[in-house]
Amino acid sequence: MTEGLNSGIMQAGSCNGRKKEMKLIIAEKPDQGAKLAAPFPNKKRNGYIEIMPCDMFPKGAIMTWAIGHLCELVPPEEYDMKWKKWKLDTLPILPETFSHRVAKGKWKQFQVIRDFVKKREINEIIMAGDAGREGEAIVRLILQLCKPKQPLKRLWLSSLTEAAVKNGFSNLLDESETRNLFYEAYSRSCADWLVGMNASRVYSLLLKEKGITSLFSIGRVQTPTLSLIVKREKEIESFVSKPFWEVIASFQVNGKEYEGKWHKDGESRIEKQEMAQKIAQFCKGKEAEITEIKKEQKKYQPPYLFNLSSLQAEANKRFKFSPKKTLDIAQKLYIKGIISYPRSDSSFVTKEEAKLFPDTLAKFREMPEYQSYFPLPKPSLLQNKRYVNEKKVTDHYAIIPTEQVVKIESLPKEEQKIYDLIIKRLIAAHYDEAIINTTTVHTIVDQRATFVSKGR
Repeated sequence: MTEGLNSGIMQAGSCNGRKKEMKLIIAEKPDQGAKLAAPFPNKKRNGYIEIMPCDMFPKGAIMTWAIGHLCELVPPEEYDMKWKKWKLDTLPILPETFSHRVAKGKWKQFQVIRDFVKKREINEIIMAGDAGREGEAIVRLILQLCKPKQPLKRLWLSSLTEAAVKNGFSNLLDESETRNLFYEAYSRSCADWLVGMNASRVYSLLLKEKGITSLFSIGRVQTPTLSLIVKREKEIESFVSKPFWEVIASFQVNGKEYEGKWHKDGESRIEKQEMAQKIAQFCKGKEAEITEIKKEQKKYQPPYLFNLSSLQAEANKRFKFSPKKTLDIAQKLYIKGIISYPRSDSSFVTKEEAKLFPDTLAKFREMPEYQSYFPLPKPSLLQNKRYVNEKKVTDHYAIIPTEQVVKIESLPKEEQKIYDLIIKRLIAAHYDEAIINTTTVHTIVDQRATFVSKGR
């Protein structure tokens, strides 16, 4: 399935004709394209931005973009008309090779890109989608349909600050260095298509024979996820709530008062109210004796820097944001250039990022919202392997605020919340470990009833 792709966009070479001079840059979406063009003199055009000649692009450049997934896999009937009608005897649907087409409503922007690819003045194409599997696939699939002859380069960024953009264009990757990411995304999309097209038809047709006429959508991810939801929902429905009682006693020892909870072999819940009342009545006015006091000190390191999953979990816990909502908000902050790439699975940074932290934090120190956290106990993380570990940084480092700091009140409310979480997580990383003393007191009443008290 991948041999045909190599000839289309992987083994691009030179092309005959008069000398070409300009570079074509293809971003993933319009706002990203505008951000990438912003550090250079430019003029906005219809469907693209013209970058004027400058130090980075002596002959100028063209910045254009996809609109998300511009290309899609073609439907079954475009491979073979026998697959147009849903019939069991035509399954499975297994194309020999997979083909793509321009998605409905996106042809105009595709033409803009294709026309530039065909221009003789374009001597190099820079793929500038998001630095991940999907960003790789979005741009490469467009080029697969355009069949370019120019050499390809890859812009790989973890933030969209002006400095990061300029540095990225100065250190472009060869397309071969990120090609496997495209194969991963391509394989995943084909697997999704095969499961969806075949399983949806099988289930729908077999259930129709049982008198159920609805269409059923089956997916590689959605179906097992739905199964987990249904299983959990059944557990909730079948759960039977049972009342229980607990006995709480108030003790006075050496002029001090504290509370304790009755327990027997560690179990404090009592199934019958009458039994709880008997225990309480038995203990009332009786002598109590402390049998054991246990003190323990625990130390807790500051939390790791955010990756996407931990950011989503924290936002859900604090604000009830769904994972998608958190990602969408983080993506907006990334496009604004004020946080690093959000689709990261790493909680670590390299020394290069750590060197920028003091200057970034100095800007937050001037903001009223964060002044109370300063001065920081640790001025630098440079030698702290809990946060700075290049071996644990994969394609992207942790989600951090960039040096392009903005006033938090200038953002929409929901963006403020996510930006604030990311800022405070970086501040917390510069703090000492938390030390918590826990005390457990065991008390016995009349040598029979046992109580436990816990405090921090």
